[in-house]
Amino acid sequence: MRRSWLVPALVLTLVCATSASAQTRTREQWLALATGGFAVPAGETPYGLLVEMNALLPSPDPGLRDEVAYSAAAAWIVSKRLVGPDDLRRLITLWSANLDDGLGTSGDDRVLRRSFSALCLSLIAAREAATPFLAAAEVEALTARLLDYFARERDTRGFLPGRGWLHSVAHTADAFKFLARGSHWTPAQTSGLLDAMARKLDAVDSVFVWGEPERLGAALHAAVRRPDADTSAFEAWTTRWVERHTALWAGGPDIDPARFAVVENAKQTLRALVALLAMETSPTPAGEAARCAALSALARMR
Repeated sequence: MRRSWLVPALVLTLVCATSASAQTRTREQWLALATGGFAVPAGETPYGLLVEMNALLPSPDPGLRDEVAYSAAAAWIVSKRLVGPDDLRRLITLWSANLDDGLGTSGDDRVLRRSFSALCLSLIAAREAATPFLAAAEVEALTARLLDYFARERDTRGFLPGRGWLHSVAHTADAFKFLARGSHWTPAQTSGLLDAMARKLDAVDSVFVWGEPERLGAALHAAVRRPDADTSAFEAWTTRWVERHTALWAGGPDIDPARFAVVENAKQTLRALVALLAMETSPTPAGEAARCAALSALARMR
């Protein structure tokens, strides 16, 4: 019998343990772990430390959040591969649950937990792309979870002095980039990504200034160059932005600034995608078709 109550109970247990144990280490002790190259202390495990560091993900201190919690995850999950598949699955459960903390609100520090959890999930996606360990159904579930989060995240701030990177858009795009490089990614998931990205671009009413289009373009690049990519679906996606551009300028120079931001963000994303496709040393037929479609759209948006 499937016991669905076990997952929330596990998350609650991990979060409670995290909150208690993280308070037993000082900031200096955490930073020493980073300066020591993330050597795992005697008697500890990478997984146990990452569970403790869950409490650091929403920290307003970028030293603890970026240099310790995220960097440790990058070292132990991707670079050194010290975290095994079963523990990675537990971390998916933990970090996925974090995505709900304050979701739908904007302007407070809770976005840090959500955004950096998405970034940490991107590390698991990178590990999966390099050395697959998840079943197709597990990848599908993680992708669906991130697509849902991406659609409902309202805080799109990029960088704040004193807080550092918030970057929910870029961090989630990173996760899609690695997922789309994996063996279990499907054309249906590419369609879901195109739809989610279009909705995100439509919802943001200010021009991105913190490198988000490059990260969005990288996610698209991973998806549209795949042999199973639906070229016609991507062409239709580019046509959407040509139509937005035409409507924006239909009334002459008196434009709606929010609509301008939508079009500009789409153009910057397409430019980033074209640049990545043009730099490939081993282009794919699907990627070349996507590059031509994107260039054609940009030519009509001048």
